[in-house]
Amino acid sequence: MTPPSTRTLSKSDFTLARDCETKLHFRENRFPESGGSSPYVRLLADGGYMVDALAQAQRPDGILLDYGRGPDVDAAETRAYLERDTVTLFQATLLAGRRLARVDIIEKRGNVVRLIEVKAKSFDGAEHAASLAHGGAGFFRGKRAPHPHLSDWKSKFEDLTFQVLLFERCFPGLTVQPVLVLIDKGKRTTLDGVPRFFEIERHQRPDGSMSAHAAHFTGTAEDVAKLDVLTELDATEDVAMLRAEVDAEASRLEALLDAPFDRNLVTYGTKCSDCEFRGAGSPESDGFTLCWGAMATVKPHLLELFKLGLVKDGADTPIVETLPKAGRASLFDVPEALLRTKDGKIGATAERQLRQLHQTRSGERWIGKKLAANVASLTYPLHFIDFEVTRLALPYHAKMRPYGQVTFQWSCHTVSAPGAEPVHREWLNADDAWPNLMFGSTLRDAIGERDTVVVWSPFEGSRLNELKAEHTTFAEYDAGLAAWIDEMVNRRIVDLHKWASNEFYHPGMRGRTSIKVVLDALWKDDGAMRGQFAAWTGRTVAATDDPYHALPPIEIDGVVQDVREGTGAMRAYEAMMYGVEKHDLGAKAKWRQLLRQYCELDTLSMVLIFEYWRRLTSAG
Repeated sequence: MTPPSTRTLSKSDFTLARDCETKLHFRENRFPESGGSSPYVRLLADGGYMVDALAQAQRPDGILLDYGRGPDVDAAETRAYLERDTVTLFQATLLAGRRLARVDIIEKRGNVVRLIEVKAKSFDGAEHAASLAHGGAGFFRGKRAPHPHLSDWKSKFEDLTFQVLLFERCFPGLTVQPVLVLIDKGKRTTLDGVPRFFEIERHQRPDGSMSAHAAHFTGTAEDVAKLDVLTELDATEDVAMLRAEVDAEASRLEALLDAPFDRNLVTYGTKCSDCEFRGAGSPESDGFTLCWGAMATVKPHLLELFKLGLVKDGADTPIVETLPKAGRASLFDVPEALLRTKDGKIGATAERQLRQLHQTRSGERWIGKKLAANVASLTYPLHFIDFEVTRLALPYHAKMRPYGQVTFQWSCHTVSAPGAEPVHREWLNADDAWPNLMFGSTLRDAIGERDTVVVWSPFEGSRLNELKAEHTTFAEYDAGLAAWIDEMVNRRIVDLHKWASNEFYHPGMRGRTSIKVVLDALWKDDGAMRGQFAAWTGRTVAATDDPYHALPPIEIDGVVQDVREGTGAMRAYEAMMYGVEKHDLGAKAKWRQLLRQYCELDTLSMVLIFEYWRRLTSAG
């Protein structure tokens, strides 16, 4: 436990507590957090580290300050530098009382300081400017007076306001001009192969372990000019609007730093399902258990209800807030009458909610009237496909927009006849060139022009449509490819997710319909499925486990890595192509292995689920 005297309210603590103040207690007392993949792989998410490095590269006179030696030491170094008349600082530390912040960029010119916060978030600069020019409030605020900040943006401006207030406490004699730097999705870069201009530096911690930190830009000043996708915004008015609220809230949260946990102050909500302090440690150090008490282990749990946040009581308050306050957290505590409209009608959402309640009570699966016909209607061969896509904040290639699509992998299992062993094919990009066209052409070669294509969600169709729309920006128009995509998306694709949503329910699905959840629900009680998996893969996985968790991790550069979900796949690709090991052929081969085994399992999972439905309905 952190000693009370050393606890501070950092800007990240403030943002965390604004989402849920109970989390502040867990963070300050060092409860374990579930981070999924390793800190290094999380660093690669969305390429935000590149945005920070680009903003620094635009200021070649800047001084990067060290941190981690203790807030007092780091803040003293910042104070010493700010005694200069002219200076630009990166990662400066501010400390006043118990408030703490590390500022992205400080530019001091005489008595005027530009305090700059860099965010890897995009906006439309032209739309923002047009709104202001016509008397509007801009991109970030509501259209009606008093034009409050939109919920997606308020936390960003609160973060900046927290830093401004703290700076004014530290340096009351200086004038602060707040600036927000964002990615402008209306801009295009003329620099190609952008990620290769960034190198991630690894620093050694005092305990000897290696830690990956922010990157630096390796290009020239001319390259920086070509990568013109950032826009600076004067946030003076935004900070003025928020300063009183932020200051009052920061003072209140400071007072809670040493406060004992009080369950009476817990605010329950659907967000509890994904709390980062859930399931990361023992029951004694699990934040979710501390908040929910005995209700944490109730099965089936209230939080499992499909679209729980839409269900409200007679006072129009979400029941996810009121039921736990009354000590009730069972799925069966949900009053069925609240799922219907006031005139007693049942909509599509309520239909799924009621199905979940009824089938969970009975413990039996439900088979819709159309499932057998759906299965029998498909014409073999069947191509089960899955794509992996990434979008970096900074565009990968010249002429690409920020957060533009890079489709880097496909997997396909082809089944020639009912019950036949599937044949697997795949493609994974390994080149710095724009891969989307090669992605499309290799997939076309693999699955041909006429056969049935099976997916799990509209994702694959949307990505193909995006490829058709954008490929002329990077290559000559391919009329054949465009026609193939039209035919595929409009007539050949069958979405199994719709079947799982509308024509099937298993109590083990717990209101969810992701492929992993459906597979896990069926896997536990279907020996035939487990037998097929063993026969087709040569791997045996117990009924109590599931194939995704059984995917073998691989040690890369001293760190054990795994890829078991889509976000992990994106980060693994970025690590392989642009991370610390991008020049290490052995490490890149290991990242490729992780990506291949994950994507292959996604399409095999579709085959297993489809085969289960075929046996269940005696169709096809």
